[in-house]
Formats: sequence, C-alpha cells, structure tokens
Amino acid sequence: MSASALRIVTYNFLGGGSAGRDAWERIRRLQPDILLAQECRPAAGHPRKAGLWAEAIAGRWGTGLFLARGAIRCIELPGFAGWVAGGELRRARSSTDRPLRVFSIHCPVGERGYVKTMHAILDRLAPVAAGADLVLGGDFNVAAGIRGPRDQVPFSNGERLVLDRMSREFDLIPCWQAMHPRTPLAQTLRWTGNRATPYHCDGIFAPRAWRPRLLRCEVIAGPEWDRLSDHNPVLAVFDAP
Repeated sequence: MSASALRIVTYNFLGGGSAGRDAWERIRRLQPDILLAQECRPAAGHPRKAGLWAEAIAGRWGTGLFLARGAIRCIELPGFAGWVAGGELRRARSSTDRPLRVFSIHCPVGERGYVKTMHAILDRLAPVAAGADLVLGGDFNVAAGIRGPRDQVPFSNGERLVLDRMSREFDLIPCWQAMHPRTPLAQTLRWTGNRATPYHCDGIFAPRAWRPRLLRCEVIAGPEWDRLSDHNPVLAVFDAP
C-alpha cells in the first residue's frame, strides 16, 4: 500500500462480469490498494499482486479481496465460503499499529432473509475483530448507512439493528455517511426492476478511530459505469497514520 494514503474500493461486478465489459480496467483506474470484489471472477493478468477468491455460484462467480501489493493471511468464516473473503494483512503497520483484518462481504439471502444472514456473518466476525482494526466492505444487501426522513427508500427496524450492532459492538463507521452527514444516502444499486430508486446497499465500514484519517468517500457514477454493472463502486481514501 502507498505510504501517503490507503485507497479501498468495493464493487459488485454483476454476474461475474463479461469479456465484453472492461470493468477490471475501469477499476484499475481507481488505483485501489485494496479491492473488495463481489460477483467477480479473477481477471487473468490483472495487476493484483495478492489476494483471495472463492467461488459462490459454481462456474459463474464468487467473492474476492485483491491487493495492489503486500500479502494477506486468509481467515475463513465457516458457512460463508464464496460469500465472504478476507483475512489479516501482513505488514499492516503501514496503516495501523494493530492487526488489520479486512473482509469483502456479499450477503446472501440465506434461509431467513438478508438481515438475519448479516447478523450471522457478524456473529462469525466477532471473535475475529478482537484486538484488531476491522474493515468491512461489499454488497451487504441491507442499507449501508442510517436512512433519514428525507430518504426515499424505507428503512426497516431490522436494518437499523444491523447498523447499530456494527457501531456498538464493532465500533465501525459507514464511511460514505461519515463524509456526507445529514445527506440522503447516495445510490449504489440500480436494481434492474427499478433503476431510479436510490438503494444504498454497497459500502465500506472502518474503525471509528480512523475517522480523522478519512479524506474522502464517494460513489463512483456515470454512464461508463452504468453499462458495466447494476452496482456502482464505492471508494474510500484514508490518510497515512
């Protein structure tokens, strides 16, 4: 990772991406130090120096975490192979004095719905978070920020409980909302059945102690992204400690 800043990107490629779509090239232009990828296939020859990937849908796509440099020690979450990929970054002292554990999450609907499945994922992450700085990013399939009265999309009590738990138990902040307080959540998903409604289910959560280092967090949008996926990338940039 660069000495001056840490750039984290999360992106759902949609169905594994396509040879006719240049999503990997577009993502490369965002210069992520850490790429949290969902519904992806590893791109042959793509300049990710290290990473993890596991298949979720046989023969189609999976979830990955890719690094521009450095190495990562895999930490598996039982029951979520292919849906959660992550581990502990080696030489993490470049960004924190504590162990740095990062996870790419694509929350499946499970047997009881997205909210209960997210709680199950958090249950698995709880022992992993002890004594470490934890970064989570991905397509959570629940709101990735607290919705206010001006938001168009309803905010369920179940979603609120997930976010309350991430804040209270894991001491995490939603990076986009931290940079854009009192602003309706930006659209990260243009769901095929309704492309206008501003669903905000993709995001990056970082330790609250990192808030002074958070320089920017934005949803990357535009016509060039519209044709690649129904999701938009989210980019968070942190200053060096």
